[in-house]
Amino acid sequence: MNNQDKIQPGKARLPALVIIDDEEAILTTLRSLFRRDGYKMYLFSSCREALEFLEQNTVDVIITDMRMPEMSGTDLLERSVNLNPEAIRIIISGYEDKAVILNAISRGLARHYIMKPWDDSELRLIVADSMKLQKTLRQKQLQDILLSFNNLPSPPRLHNKLKEILQKDQKSQKDIAAEIEKSPALVARLLRISNSVFYGARRSISSVFDALTFIGTESVLNIVLGLELFDSLSANAPEEIVRKAEEIRITSVIRAQIAREIALRWDNNVDPQEAYVAGLMLDIGLVLRFCTSPEKFGNFGSAYMNNRKPMFVIDKEIYSVTHDEMGEALLTYWNFSPHIIATVANHHCYTGEDPLTTIVQIADSLTQGNDSLPHDPSIDDYVNEWKVKLSEILNTFINQ
Repeated sequence: MNNQDKIQPGKARLPALVIIDDEEAILTTLRSLFRRDGYKMYLFSSCREALEFLEQNTVDVIITDMRMPEMSGTDLLERSVNLNPEAIRIIISGYEDKAVILNAISRGLARHYIMKPWDDSELRLIVADSMKLQKTLRQKQLQDILLSFNNLPSPPRLHNKLKEILQKDQKSQKDIAAEIEKSPALVARLLRISNSVFYGARRSISSVFDALTFIGTESVLNIVLGLELFDSLSANAPEEIVRKAEEIRITSVIRAQIAREIALRWDNNVDPQEAYVAGLMLDIGLVLRFCTSPEKFGNFGSAYMNNRKPMFVIDKEIYSVTHDEMGEALLTYWNFSPHIIATVANHHCYTGEDPLTTIVQIADSLTQGNDSLPHDPSIDDYVNEWKVKLSEILNTFINQ
């Protein structure tokens, strides 16, 4: 992989903290100090190793000493700014380095200076405030992404209407079926998906009522959700983009079904319906991207066909905001659950051992192969394992 292919720590889950000090005792003490604060910590006694990590990963806060054998603290800060410009840098050092440190702060290389020996409460407060600031900036970025688009589609009307019916005391499958049947085109696609090999119904499903009975109300609602959202995004797009959106939708449905099958068999308790929705929404940002930036669609297609790079890599080269970030913003606007939003935001990141994100990355790899890259390297063994476990289903789909 080139640097542009590298995965990042999860953006929507654990804040990332890097600590650099050549004294192992200092690293051990700081690890203990922050261990209950909910950060993903990366500790380095080597400046070179820390910079290699920062070259490949985006982090929120960097704490560093100024006196280390491999390079000066100023050099380390300058290089870290180039590699992670948005990170907040905090210097922890002795009084004898004060002039150098103040110069570094005046040049914008660091935001805070804590003198050794530090006060634990003060240091924890500064780091916590820095993490809150990063979270606020992240939320502002998501808002800016949404504001950059005109006529964003409204949250899914039909899906919300069906959920309202379910919440009534007197609800029935007939009421839900009647609402869905108001859209014949939607019904045809719903039945095609319901009869797919993934749902394993013992008989042919020929009506919406049958689908509700044999594959379940939640499954039907999730299928309707996907169909409605993809349709709403591509409603007024040029014909070639509508075709591409339909390709992505078909791939997304397959991935969602695979994610659901894995969740049903997963050791931990993972909601298969949540896995389905997360798998379905994984590339919704890509659809939004194409439908709202048709002038760049040709550039994307040409780069993809000529270079054979993963879609995420081309995405980063052509656009300033990647489709996982757009998906995160859109699902936040549509009020999806935080866990699904985090999974979509992190599908090209380290999973952080989150079961839902892991399952969806496995399903994405089984569905898209190299186009799922970059993903957490830890899922590769899982992918091989699930190729075997789901071989009958996967082979049936491939041969269709």
